[in-house]
Amino acid sequence: MTTTDQTPNLQLHESKLDSWFSGLIDQLKLDHFMLSSDIAPEDKKSFYHDIINGNYDGLMRNMRETSSMYFISEILKDYVNILKGRSVNPLKLAIGLSNSKILIWAETENDDEKTEDALLLAEAFVNSKYAINGFYINSTIIEKSDNLPIPPHYQTLIS
Repeated sequence: MTTTDQTPNLQLHESKLDSWFSGLIDQLKLDHFMLSSDIAPEDKKSFYHDIINGNYDGLMRNMRETSSMYFISEILKDYVNILKGRSVNPLKLAIGLSNSKILIWAETENDDEKTEDALLLAEAFVNSKYAINGFYINSTIIEKSDNLPIPPHYQTLIS
């Protein structure tokens, strides 16, 4: 396999390429103005401070936090949309978060196979889509008759 076989095919239309770089340069000029005028938001100041001073640990930590927020938000949207699309409503639904894992606590009616299947399908879909990015869902599904409370470290979405 040659090097070109491994690189993504980036056949960008020249005007789109020029437009993107032009926008990037304009944004950098604006950032420079805001930083030199001391009117930049704190997160932007911190970002450039880390880059300028070679604080790559801080830069990577910030990028990891930002990407985690993005992926967790997208995962939850996809998960809930699947449940909506299957017209199911668990009795209780709660989430717990860690760096790469979203814990789901779901309670269903007794013997509600449709809702349980939808919960498992939503988990499988999300895991297949986002595992490549290091994020996944791990579900605990109980029935009403189990009479178990939502664990205290979970945030309730449906109660």
